[in-house]
Amino acid sequence: MPDARYRLVQAPVAGGELTVARWGDRGPVVLAVHGVTASHREFSALADALAGEVQLIAPDLRGRGRSNNVPGPWGMLAHARDLVAVLDHLELDVADVVLGHSMGAFISAVLAAEQPTRCGAVMMVDGGLPILPMLPLHRVPVIGGWLIEKLVQRVLGPALSRLEMTFASREDYRAYWRDHPALARDWSRYVEDYLDYDLVGEAPQLRPATSKTALLEDVRAQLFENVVPSALKRLVGPVRFLRAPRGLKDDRPLYTPARLKRIGRGIAGFSFADVDDVNHYTIMISERGAAAVANELRALLG
Repeated sequence: MPDARYRLVQAPVAGGELTVARWGDRGPVVLAVHGVTASHREFSALADALAGEVQLIAPDLRGRGRSNNVPGPWGMLAHARDLVAVLDHLELDVADVVLGHSMGAFISAVLAAEQPTRCGAVMMVDGGLPILPMLPLHRVPVIGGWLIEKLVQRVLGPALSRLEMTFASREDYRAYWRDHPALARDWSRYVEDYLDYDLVGEAPQLRPATSKTALLEDVRAQLFENVVPSALKRLVGPVRFLRAPRGLKDDRPLYTPARLKRIGRGIAGFSFADVDDVNHYTIMISERGAAAVANELRALLG
């Protein structure tokens, strides 16, 4: 949870300013990049687990959180440029580890490939590697945005549906999520804090902060641009992948060990490990998951 070491700053980027969270002011720099509909508050449990051992820097990406009014362009390259602007604004020469969760791991890979002198190790938390074969760019107009939205709805479910909803109170929003199969077992103050921060506006017309346009444009970029596959080939390592054995809505993981072994052969310095008894959300937002990620970070920094 936010504490005395936690503060928010505004970092100028093209088109506006990003809201950036900072925990700690000494030690190695860990630049943390959140998922597609998330915010910096998904790293609160990790900040507590690290207890001031590092400087944890976590922006709300454009179109999300308190950066939701920053317009496009979106896409992995645009977000990577924003992260460079954040480091520049904070006068940080190097991020010792770039840690990305879910979509944030794709952005982290692109950042490290584009700016190798500004990035040390890369930690991918249940994301960053292609889940589906990349589709050819010339088919994008034929497929259209409707199919992208249908695909995202199938994967994200309530995480996408909520973006067009309003809620009378924060309690109503918590109730919307409380029975979600990925969160019900691990409901905690971290989950409640994350959900409370997700809402913007005024009651009884509270709404989730994430821009649906930003989300769909970022998914389009992941599926149809060669930015991520190209970046993965240019990474210099080390690259540590942490896998959640369960996915977003059920027990099916996003990645199998066999797939990680196959893709990892083409990435310099690649290794992976499972985080026991977590899903795609709780690998970061639960105390159990955050503690495991913190231990992996210590090993990577050491």
